[in-house]
Amino acid sequence: MNILRITATTLLTLAVLATPTAASATRPTARQTGATALRCRVTTDPGHPVTFSPDLTLQPRTTRVSGAFRLTDCTSPDGTHSQVRSGTAMVQGTGRASCSGASDVTGSGTVTWYDRSGHHAGTSTLRPALRSANSYNPGDSLLAGNVTHGLLAGTRAAGSITPTSNVSMCARSGLRSLLGSGTLRFLR
Repeated sequence: MNILRITATTLLTLAVLATPTAASATRPTARQTGATALRCRVTTDPGHPVTFSPDLTLQPRTTRVSGAFRLTDCTSPDGTHSQVRSGTAMVQGTGRASCSGASDVTGSGTVTWYDRSGHHAGTSTLRPALRSANSYNPGDSLLAGNVTHGLLAGTRAAGSITPTSNVSMCARSGLRSLLGSGTLRFLR
């Protein structure tokens, strides 16, 4: 795997949780562990990309990560949150991060949810759940965690983003920000 691919996944895998097995996805009850309560398309907000301070480099170091995400096209496969259609998320955290991974991730996030009419449907507080990630996108760590309060409390978030911005400079001169798109799921 080349360094560009490693950088991109590590940035957004800092938050990726294990996906449910095929067996858990086919169970008949909505409240089972692994059932998807809500699934959304996620993109970084163009005006607020995922940022790294200090810049990501090949050397792991304590790095602050923050970003804003747009959640769209939300669906509730298990029917428990069928009123939710979109949301916005603000997340921030710290960890030891480099172009190829992250560890000791801590932080928090808030998601504001909207219904199909664009009215406020609730909020969720998200806490990171991964201790480490070795992938090409450290920013993913912002998308993995547990919902501790509000709408979807008790679920766990699992998401990943594919970078849409150039990550090749990470190994050469450092990476300060990242744009991307992907998916985010909330699992029981």
